[in-house]
Amino acid sequence: MSKNASTAEGWDEEYGAGRWAFLRSLPESGRYGIIGMWLNLTGSNADVLDIGCGEGLLYERLAPMGLKRYVGVDLSPASLEIANVDPGIASLRAGDMHTFEPQEGETFSAIVFNEVLHFADDPGALVARYVPFLKAGGVIALSMYSPKRAESGANKLIAKLWEATDDETAWEVLDDYRLVSGKKGVTWRMRLVKPVR
Repeated sequence: MSKNASTAEGWDEEYGAGRWAFLRSLPESGRYGIIGMWLNLTGSNADVLDIGCGEGLLYERLAPMGLKRYVGVDLSPASLEIANVDPGIASLRAGDMHTFEPQEGETFSAIVFNEVLHFADDPGALVARYVPFLKAGGVIALSMYSPKRAESGANKLIAKLWEATDDETAWEVLDDYRLVSGKKGVTWRMRLVKPVR
């Protein structure tokens, strides 16, 4: 597999070429289902911020589950053009997850980082940066692809993030998954956390 893009222009090219269309496939759906149920069962699916939203796939999965307001942020403007969202409840914004700021007074019941934290040098610090954007009682959902090679860079980042969110003075871990797709032969690490306030 080729290396991922690192600029908005590069991501635009990849989305334009259909490189990420496979994310709509059935074997990719498990992690979306887990995230959807997490938000539904914790009552946090009203106001969702989706960081690295791509083509808005999480929106498509959450909309039938009672989603009230959705903000999707992605570095690639081209991916946002592909997204099929209801503008009455959804807002799509081009932006970098390291510098994104919500609109004045805007907070969220859930913030989702679905397959985007591999692009952060310090994913624990990045996730912590978003805590002020959460409503009281809000949750943060994390999902990261975990390669087979234990010493891979991705798995090292996952270990750093899990270590950061294991800090009981800062985080409550509500759920923790190792999701394996036998069909795809891939694994994701997933965690639902709530900041301790």
